[in-house]
Amino acid sequence: MLQIKTFVQAEAYLNLHIRRGSVQIFQGEFGLERERYFLGLLGSPQNQLKVTHIAGTAGKGSTCYLISTLLSAHGFKTGLHLSPHLTDVRERFQINNKIISKKEFIFYLNKIIPFIEEVKKSKYGDLSYFELLAGLAFHIFKEKKVDYAIVETGLGGWYDATNIVDRIDKVAVLTKIGFDHMEILGSTLGKIAFQKAMIINENSQSISIDQSDEAKKVITKVAKEKHAEMNFVDKQEIKLALIGEYQKENASLALKTVELLAKRDHFKLSKKKVGDVFKKAHFIGRFDVKKINGKTVVLDGAHNQPKMKAFTGALKIQYPKKKFHFLIAFKKGKDYSQMLKYIVPLASKITITSFFSDNQDLIHLSERPNTIVSNLNKMDFKNYQIFNQPKDAFESVLKKSQTIIVITGSLYLLGEIYKIM
Repeated sequence: MLQIKTFVQAEAYLNLHIRRGSVQIFQGEFGLERERYFLGLLGSPQNQLKVTHIAGTAGKGSTCYLISTLLSAHGFKTGLHLSPHLTDVRERFQINNKIISKKEFIFYLNKIIPFIEEVKKSKYGDLSYFELLAGLAFHIFKEKKVDYAIVETGLGGWYDATNIVDRIDKVAVLTKIGFDHMEILGSTLGKIAFQKAMIINENSQSISIDQSDEAKKVITKVAKEKHAEMNFVDKQEIKLALIGEYQKENASLALKTVELLAKRDHFKLSKKKVGDVFKKAHFIGRFDVKKINGKTVVLDGAHNQPKMKAFTGALKIQYPKKKFHFLIAFKKGKDYSQMLKYIVPLASKITITSFFSDNQDLIHLSERPNTIVSNLNKMDFKNYQIFNQPKDAFESVLKKSQTIIVITGSLYLLGEIYKIM
């Protein structure tokens, strides 16, 4: 049996599981069955953990991070699974908000390779990159004996590879729901909300930020049919290091989730520890402000209309009456015209670049810059430039920009820029 010895070999092995060509199509229920079979071979580690499961359109990563940080601050050992990763696959396996070592990563991957190969020979065929890593996360968290596993869904909820936890003490958490991945999740808020709400388990507890009427109606109906307790949370005024009103929503949801766990599991929350967490919280890729060569650079992974609306709203509040030099790229298939509506009014100049990511769950291509240019021309915005390579784009913007630089449009673009930085 294959034995991996280096981190480079580990990444190469994982990359063999990236969906290419026609098999990139979302596999729905069949993919979920394959993940359940895989985890069954591993002894169903997901059902040996206290799982908090997060779905939604905007704010999933920040909410997961805050829940994990709050629990860690109270002395618990937490496992945190996020996706996609920005620069390092180990971001998907964090213990107390720190990535595991390369040595540990190789050790755990080697342990599960025989089972990955067994799935490949079964009627289910090869695991996808995301399925493999979701299974590995549950395995690592079980082996590390975490007190709580905080798990972010990848796409949707119902058929997501993380949605295989059967315990009734799984807590389902729903962040703000909006329009994204409509070709898979549906063309209305109701349909999208249904897919997300299907992470709620029978007879369990679930919690959601306040939603639009359409989404709220669907979520309430799903919870009722599953005999699950449903709590909707309003945004609270919280002193927070993270910038943006929307982060107060995420923090309010995270705090209410931890309060629910404290009540259920009989531990006491410390106001001081909660306040300290919120005052120090910093989440990479979310309104991340850097000083580089004397220039202010703001990086944010806003990659759909709700996120871009929230992010540009926060920009206006943080830097009133300012115009910005935007460096942008959008993943192919995203509704970039809706995002440009929020960018253009704040832009003094726009630099367009592209990316090709083949080290994540699927092959990710960016929209061709020319298609974005034609959209900008329709909006009568003429001050733009194109660089095909993110490195060239970033270096040019850093050298020539006379104003605040804003890098946004895709987490995959941010991943490229963080590596350059």
